[in-house]
Amino acid sequence: MIYMKKLNLISLEMLLLMLCGCSGGGIMDTYWRDDKTGEWLIGLTEDKLIYDCKVWGIASMDENDGAYSIRVNNGLDSLDISIGTENDGKRTISIDGKPFDCSLISGWCLPDYPEKDTCTTIADNHYQEGDSVTVIGWVKPKKGLFGGSGTKNGKEVTVFLTANILTGENPTYTVPIDNYGQFVLRIPIENTTSFCLKIGQDSPDIAATVVAEPNETYFMMKDYDQGKTLFMGKNVRLLNEIGAHHIITSYYGATKLEKIGNIMNILDSIKNNTKATLQELDDVCREHPTLSERYRTYTRNYILAQNAYFLTQGMYTQPNYELPKEYIKAVDEEYWKEFDEPYTMSAYEFSHFLNDYGNYLWTKANDKIDNTITMMNILETAEKDGLFKLTSKDRQAIRLYDEVYPAYQEKRQTTPDSLREAVDEEFGRNDFVKTVLEIQARNPEYGDYSFQKFYLRLMEQMVKDIDAHGISEKAKDILLCRQLYNNINGNRRALNKELIALAEEHIHTPAALHAVYAINDRYEQLGNRKLSNADNLKSNDNVKGMSDGEKILRKIIEPYKGKLILVDIWGTWCGPCKQRLQHSQEEYERLKDFDLVYLYLCNRSSDESWKNVIKEYKIEGDNVVHYNLPQDQQTAVEYFIGVNGYPTYKLIDRDGTVLNVNADPIDLDALAGLLEKMK
Repeated sequence: MIYMKKLNLISLEMLLLMLCGCSGGGIMDTYWRDDKTGEWLIGLTEDKLIYDCKVWGIASMDENDGAYSIRVNNGLDSLDISIGTENDGKRTISIDGKPFDCSLISGWCLPDYPEKDTCTTIADNHYQEGDSVTVIGWVKPKKGLFGGSGTKNGKEVTVFLTANILTGENPTYTVPIDNYGQFVLRIPIENTTSFCLKIGQDSPDIAATVVAEPNETYFMMKDYDQGKTLFMGKNVRLLNEIGAHHIITSYYGATKLEKIGNIMNILDSIKNNTKATLQELDDVCREHPTLSERYRTYTRNYILAQNAYFLTQGMYTQPNYELPKEYIKAVDEEYWKEFDEPYTMSAYEFSHFLNDYGNYLWTKANDKIDNTITMMNILETAEKDGLFKLTSKDRQAIRLYDEVYPAYQEKRQTTPDSLREAVDEEFGRNDFVKTVLEIQARNPEYGDYSFQKFYLRLMEQMVKDIDAHGISEKAKDILLCRQLYNNINGNRRALNKELIALAEEHIHTPAALHAVYAINDRYEQLGNRKLSNADNLKSNDNVKGMSDGEKILRKIIEPYKGKLILVDIWGTWCGPCKQRLQHSQEEYERLKDFDLVYLYLCNRSSDESWKNVIKEYKIEGDNVVHYNLPQDQQTAVEYFIGVNGYPTYKLIDRDGTVLNVNADPIDLDALAGLLEKMK
């Protein structure tokens, strides 16, 4: 009986060898291109056939002296395919009677196309909303690579969109792979964009970099057996050419930039790198004369965007992000003005460059505003808008403040970080400073009011600076959209009417303006929504007039003596803080068996932003306490506790002692273990 099973196994292996044609004459696990067009026409693997961006089941197959007659079906559709005998890697393949002269694809990618495509246009929908791209895929593993599930390292394929160019967000889309290794992914895109497609959950492989044009459908074959990545579709030439001839530019990270040191040497080095890589592109195109003009357009943009990003990274090596005029002029004239649109075709590289360039413009605008605005300007404007009345004594204090402030700022900037607190304390002891702070405290709305006014002036200055740099209207729209979007997202509150009016005046791309409207409406609605547990928000009246950080904290925790208190010091402006707060309900559920009070102390945040984050992430409960202290009191408490970054977590025992332990809820099991010992 065992002998018979062995014979059957040997017979099966022989049959597979005949079909796969280890001598080179079989058709299983082979891929064929149309010699006339150069496109991938069909592929055969196991009991499936790939054609017309579809996977067809093989219903029947007959072989006669190396020629094949195959019947395939896909739902209600069926095809008759005949494959002629092989002659030096070539076969005639007929699909429903239409013949194609085909060649075996023997390499890891599609060979060069037979004729040059002179079209230079990369699809540009001008950032029209509602477009998408579809990727149909088949991942074919080596034997045993996927285990029994048929998928590599898990049952998922993930697209990491390198950037939404309008918002700076990095959305991720994940779809399951079935047990045959197949998937269908449809994702929204704002324009032609590049993204990474990754296979698996744990340490996923990058299957391909896809440059996707709006409303296209691509079929991607990732064959781990043969190391092949092939694209099929009506408009896939660019994808196949990028895969076959991807040019990598030398990388300039922080270490390399710091090693170069001198900012003008950085400029020269990166310009030389750009020149050398563009020369490499010319060499590749000369050696492969049928490469399309679209390939040249895309690759040139990729090289420019990558090196432009390296250049803007150079500003972080300089004090106060200062860049010489010649440096930023080179960025503007040799990179910005040389980009082809759409900018999204090299989304990852361009988005990183855009972040840095926007930061540079913002920093310069901030410097200009700082040099022109005075405390008298701010407070007199607030008085005109009805926030408070200024007395002659107030005005005298404000004038003194404006006279002394520049010297204080200069001293602060030239003082090491460790000694700046003493400089701040010295300035704060002046009576005129105390008077200015008292004026600001007269109206609780002043903090938010002054911020919005200052931000408006910054945006107005940024608009002027963008225009001065000669940036295109489309790029201007993108820069302004991202700045306003990041302001709303970072502060978690809607813009005022003046800022919305600025957006409407200067942003002319509908999708960019709608991106601002969408997030603004979201936080406007959130701001109008009532808290489900208003008792969680505590008044600052019980610590009014107090300045000692330890005494303020003791007063706050007084009602909770005998309980364990987990202190979370955070700010609405702090990205990591908000990321952690998203998991508050999970934290409450995991630690529900402990007699624990959650005390949240918010740093430098407006009342509206503070409440919006609480509502957004449902940081509420019977044992939850929120304080938004005045800045000087919050700073005093943080100094007492020993805050060195945000978020900071501290655990207070039942006697009111601040413990020197790791109370970070990022590891809930470890925190639960610590609390268990304290029961």
